[in-house]
Amino acid sequence: MDKEEIKKRIIRKLVRWKKWGAAHTENILKGLPSHLIGSKVTKQALKELIKDQWLIPAIKTGEIHYSLNPRKVSEILKFYEKYSKRDG
Repeated sequence: MDKEEIKKRIIRKLVRWKKWGAAHTENILKGLPSHLIGSKVTKQALKELIKDQWLIPAIKTGEIHYSLNPRKVSEILKFYEKYSKRDG
């Protein structure tokens, strides 16, 4: 699984769970194959999503929680719709 596939899974999960703005979750990596959780490629994907300001990290209960940036809703939904149609 490559970096783009990991990004698609993260964005798809957060959009479906409606995790925008103040609604955070730490469970964004659950569902990935176990060898990818904590891997270099997964860390790079998260870092890019944060750098692009699509993800907002917050430290809660000693863990990093993530939510989608409501200021980037149109970009995120275009990405989501593009890959949701293609992936079924």
